[in-house]
Amino acid sequence: MKSLTLFPLVALLVACAGTEIESKATKPVAEDKRTTFDYRATPRIAIEGEPITAKSMSAYADALDVPAAGMAVFRDGVLVHQAFKGDSIGPDSVFQGASFAKAVASATIATLAMREGIGLDDDVTPHITSFDLSQLDGYQAPVTLRQLLSHTSRADVGGYQGYPQSEDLPTNVEVILGSERSNSERVSFSRPAGSWYYSGGGYQIAQAFAEDVSGVPFGQLAQEMVLDPVGMSRSAMTQSFDPELNTALTPVAGVEKSGPVVGGWHSYPEIATAGLWTTAEDYGKFVLAIMSAADGEADVGIHPRVAREMLTVAGHPNPIRGYGLGLGILMNEDGSVQSFEHHGRNVGYTVSFSAFPKEHAVSVVVTNHPNGLALATESNRGFGESLGYIDPVATSVARVPFTDKLRERCLGAFSLADTPDELVFLKENEDGLMFENETASYPLVHTGNGAFLYLPTNTSFKCGDSESGVTLALGGSTVYLKK
Repeated sequence: MKSLTLFPLVALLVACAGTEIESKATKPVAEDKRTTFDYRATPRIAIEGEPITAKSMSAYADALDVPAAGMAVFRDGVLVHQAFKGDSIGPDSVFQGASFAKAVASATIATLAMREGIGLDDDVTPHITSFDLSQLDGYQAPVTLRQLLSHTSRADVGGYQGYPQSEDLPTNVEVILGSERSNSERVSFSRPAGSWYYSGGGYQIAQAFAEDVSGVPFGQLAQEMVLDPVGMSRSAMTQSFDPELNTALTPVAGVEKSGPVVGGWHSYPEIATAGLWTTAEDYGKFVLAIMSAADGEADVGIHPRVAREMLTVAGHPNPIRGYGLGLGILMNEDGSVQSFEHHGRNVGYTVSFSAFPKEHAVSVVVTNHPNGLALATESNRGFGESLGYIDPVATSVARVPFTDKLRERCLGAFSLADTPDELVFLKENEDGLMFENETASYPLVHTGNGAFLYLPTNTSFKCGDSESGVTLALGGSTVYLKK
C-alpha cells in the first residue's frame, strides 16, 4: 500500500436536504477509462468499534450537522463524481476557499516573477515600493518569494479573521504594518531562522510584491494569470463576493457553531492568504492543471516551470510532510511527489483537497461550517484509500467510559493564571464531552485516566493534578487551572 498524509489545519442553519449527482466528463474520454466512485469516509483517528457508515457525502454532512457542501472527484484528469449538500446547492454555488487561496496566489506570483525575470530566490526588498520592507521588526536580507510562499521567511501572523461586511476594510499595507483599521498584529520577522511557520503575513508581503511589480490589483492579476487560463469560470480572488456583479453565481453563506455569520461572510483584504471564492469542481480543475503542467503539458493554464516549483519542497512542517509553494507535499522515496494537499479555514467555512499525481486524481470538498473539516478531510482520505494509499499517521483509539469520579474532578470552568477572567470549560451534555471556549465547542473522546482527544486535529487534553489544584493541559503546553 502507498502512504498518504493529509495536511493539518493550522489555527479553526439548519441542515437541509442534500442532493447527489453524477457529472459528465470535463473532456472527451474513452468510456472504458471512466472510473466508478464509491463514497467512503475515513477518519485519521478512528474510534474502535465506531466505523463511519455514511454512504454519501450528503449523508455524512447530515451526521456532522454541516448545512452546505460541495464535493468534486477527478480521476485520470476526468470529473467522475460530484455531490452537493444543502437546499439549492449546486454547480453555481460558490464557497469561500480560505487557504485554498494560497496555492492560487503562489501560482499567480510565481508566474508574474517568471514574466518579469525575477527569481524565486532573489531578494524582493527592492521590488516592494508601497512600504519599506526593511523596517519590519526582525528583518534580515534576503527575503525571497520562495521563503514567503513556503512559510520559511521567518514572517509571523499565522492567519486572519477577516472583517464583517459592515466594517471599513484596511488596505493590504495597513494589514502588514498594522493600523487602527486592521484587526491583526503588525507583521514581523520573529520566527527562528530556517524554521517553518505557517504565515499568512508572509503571503501578504508577497501580495504587496505582486501589486507593486505589476501595478495591478491582486484579484485582477490572479484572474488574468491563473483563473481565466485554467478555466475557473466560477472562481474569483476578491475581498468580498458581490452578488450584483456575479449574477450567474450564488454565494453560500457561512455558519459558525454559534450560528450564521452576520451578513453571510467576512471580507478579506488579505486576498493572497484567504480571499478565494470557488467551487469544488473549479478548484479541482486548478489542481489538475498543476499536475498536468508539472508533467510538461504547456496548454493547461499554468506554466510547467511554475508547477514544478510549486511542487518542490522548501520547508518541513514535520518529518513526514514537506511544503512547497502553497501546497503540503508527501514525497516518494525516489524523490517524486506521491500526493499533495491543503486545508483551509475562514470564518464560517472549511475546505480541503487531496491530489494524487500518478493517477491524475483529486478529491475536493468545500463546506460552510467548522464541522466541515472532518467531512472534507475524511472524505478525501477515503478517496485516497480507494486508490491504494494509506495515511502513515492514521491510527485508532478506544473510547473509555467517563466515570463519576472523573466527572467530579474534571468537569467545570478553567482559566489561565494570567487571564483568570477568561474561562474555558470541560462539559458533558447529550452530545458527549466538550471543550468550550468563548467562540466554539469541541467534542472530545475520553481515552482513559482523564485523557481526551479532539479528533479532527488530533489535539490532546489531559485532566490532572498540581499543587494549585486540578489542571487541564491542552496539547501538552497550555495548562488551565480549575476555578
